[in-house]
Amino acid sequence: MSRCFWAAILLLCFLPYQPDNFVAQDEAPEPDPFVLTEALALPGVGYAGRSPVYSSTVVASMVDGTFKVPKPGDKVACADGTQVEWRKVSADDKGWISEDNMAYVFWAVESDKEQVVILKARGHSSVYVNGESRAGDPYNYGYVELPVLLKKGSNEFLFNTGRGRVKANLQKWTHKTPYINGRDATVPDLVVGTTIGTHLGSVAAVNPMPEPVWASTSFRRPNGAYVSEGTYAIPAMSVRKIPFRIEVEKELEAGEYDVTVHFSVKTARTPENESLGGVFQILKYKVVEAHEPRKVTFKSAIDGSIQYYAVRPAHPFHYVEDKPGIVLSLHGASVEARGQAGAYSSKSWCHIVCPTNRRPFGFDWEDWGRLDALEVLAHAQATLEHDPTKVWLTGHSMGGHGAWTVGSHFPDKFAAIGPSAGWEDFWSYGGGASHPEELPVSEILTRAANPCRTLLRKHNYSQQGVYILHGDADDNVPVTQARKMRDVLREFHTDVGYYEEPGAGHWWDRGHDGGADCVDWRPMFDMFARRRLPRINEVQHVDFTTVCPEHSADCHWARIEMQGKQFAPSRVQIELFPNRGIFQGETDNVVRLSLQVAGVISERDEVVIQLDGTEIKTSWPASGRVHLEMIDGAWKVIEASDASLKGPHRYGWFKNAFNHDFMYVYGTQGTPEETAAYISKCRYDQETWWYRGNGGFDVVADKDFAPADHPNRNVILVGNADTNSAWDKLIKDCPLRVSKGKALIGGRIVEGEDLAMLFTYPRNGSDNNCVGVIGGTGVEGIQLTDRLGYFVSGASFPDVILYSPEMLKIGTAGVVAAGFLGPDWSVNGGEFVWRNENNDERK
Repeated sequence: MSRCFWAAILLLCFLPYQPDNFVAQDEAPEPDPFVLTEALALPGVGYAGRSPVYSSTVVASMVDGTFKVPKPGDKVACADGTQVEWRKVSADDKGWISEDNMAYVFWAVESDKEQVVILKARGHSSVYVNGESRAGDPYNYGYVELPVLLKKGSNEFLFNTGRGRVKANLQKWTHKTPYINGRDATVPDLVVGTTIGTHLGSVAAVNPMPEPVWASTSFRRPNGAYVSEGTYAIPAMSVRKIPFRIEVEKELEAGEYDVTVHFSVKTARTPENESLGGVFQILKYKVVEAHEPRKVTFKSAIDGSIQYYAVRPAHPFHYVEDKPGIVLSLHGASVEARGQAGAYSSKSWCHIVCPTNRRPFGFDWEDWGRLDALEVLAHAQATLEHDPTKVWLTGHSMGGHGAWTVGSHFPDKFAAIGPSAGWEDFWSYGGGASHPEELPVSEILTRAANPCRTLLRKHNYSQQGVYILHGDADDNVPVTQARKMRDVLREFHTDVGYYEEPGAGHWWDRGHDGGADCVDWRPMFDMFARRRLPRINEVQHVDFTTVCPEHSADCHWARIEMQGKQFAPSRVQIELFPNRGIFQGETDNVVRLSLQVAGVISERDEVVIQLDGTEIKTSWPASGRVHLEMIDGAWKVIEASDASLKGPHRYGWFKNAFNHDFMYVYGTQGTPEETAAYISKCRYDQETWWYRGNGGFDVVADKDFAPADHPNRNVILVGNADTNSAWDKLIKDCPLRVSKGKALIGGRIVEGEDLAMLFTYPRNGSDNNCVGVIGGTGVEGIQLTDRLGYFVSGASFPDVILYSPEMLKIGTAGVVAAGFLGPDWSVNGGEFVWRNENNDERK
């Protein structure tokens, strides 16, 4: 079924005014007053990608305030000493400006007055609007609408065009109030026979006002009462995805239906029980038969947003006693989950469940893409009747990589995996970062990226059946990717199937049995049908590797809780002799682990553990799990690990700070310029997270933040200890500190007004939550963080990283320090590398 067909689900229309304080929003009737037709273009002057560092002499001039409006022929120095120059460019008849090696486009816009307009641009990674960073639309989705304030006179738009082309226009918006961008809607399908109840969706809400607003969506019941789906803060001049509800009071027949999304807003100045009025918009949703493919929505624990996945349910053609299994299928780049489900024929014995990766490009099934796959699997397992021993994993292209990486992280969740047209990792295919070997900090930064290095966990595949599928003429993902994985696995794996389709490219289909053969391959599904997950008491051998216990710690009854060398591979190989109650094996780079005995062996007076030459005899633990720690070179039985220590529940790695219902808190205790810079940073991150992650998060000023009002949440602090009053409320005793003019790591101080530091640390009073800090020692320091790619898949950050502005010109060599905090979250017990070991850094 074509993606064009599925796109029709999101068709929307607008209704005329109705006398209930809600007006139907409409498209701006006037022609766009500003269209990008003539501009200046500049080739690349640095590097940005899947890396914790980036370089750009253009951005350097934006940060230090030396950027000047370019003229044709003006030269710009590159980091390698060469020069490039600005040149005139013009849009083609479709509005695109395209040039080989084009990295920046400068557009000057003259406005005869101060006014708010809506920027609609495509093809760019980001844009500076009068010096402030705003999110881009690199994947050309076409629905990105950002409010910007034009000042009277000349306005500067500097587009970063990483993909070599851009088009843009500025559209007037006459309502002067927030509105719904219905082109980015997440809408569920309902199922005949189960339509009664509340169903959740989400829409993008745009705030073109110069102050934050509190927005709510509501559903109008037949009795006229409005039921709200909560209130959500939308930053000034920005956008946020917010939920709405569909309430159904009677069973509906199959077909297409309208839902009216009522949208109202208020500001801090709006009187209680009043609003600024509102708009409503009609979206379409479908009711489908129980056997038909459908979209399912759920609330994500990552950020509280509404996400969706697609299901092609099992369709038994006769009664069978066995419950169906679940095939988790991961889509390729640019593919919607609903399109992925449409590529399969119905099966009588399995549900096809297709996560979204949060967006069609999303996170390459790394980072929050990996977490989305896990959330979807858990939701499907909780809502679909299935046999828990029948769970399999597959995917195509980017999703083929997803099958490799997700399968290697969680070998006990899938009985078999089937990567199709998949690639190994970013370094073999997708532009993984490399750092100069001569720099001491490079080893830390390289090791921090190990969660993305698939083959470091290669032995985990031995617990699964593996079927590798590829076209031998694939000009997108070379077949050498599949051959390498086959050859590596066959060195130790005894259950590997492999097939190359002769003459086939990236997507191919023989036209058999309804599905597309490159994903719905009969021999692969035949393998799936014959593989089962063992129950935990059936597992007598565990061979498991992890590089980060917070990412993956468990395999059947074994759990790796702490590493010796953090983010290096840690492996356990343990045999179980259940009748004798003996665990026997060896470990590598593990200093704390636990073994589940309850439900694994019969309860007995004594459990024997033989590890790395140490024999331990211990009584049956009341908790059902034996906890062990390497002490003075030998394993000892301990009580359950203190939750204040690092462990699977909270381990560090900066990006993990965004995993648990996170929110931003920005500082207001500094100068107006500092506060403005923090607000701008929050806006940019909010827009970027919306674009890449289909989500949203709360942004709160420090003066309005009370920790007790936001328990059990991760918090991202923006600013520093002097300008953000929430700092000491959340991380008072932290050995890391950013202040005005200086940064502290342990006992070491680095001075400067232009430093930036990212780090994560446990939240005061919480056993599970953490705080992420986006810190700057001054305005230049916080601006240095604008384009750090922590929302880019594959860009990996250690626990702590301290930047100087030299990074913008010399890349990795501009990193002042980086490292991992110790098991007790100390600096002294951790591992840190400094650029300048003579302790005179920037003094």
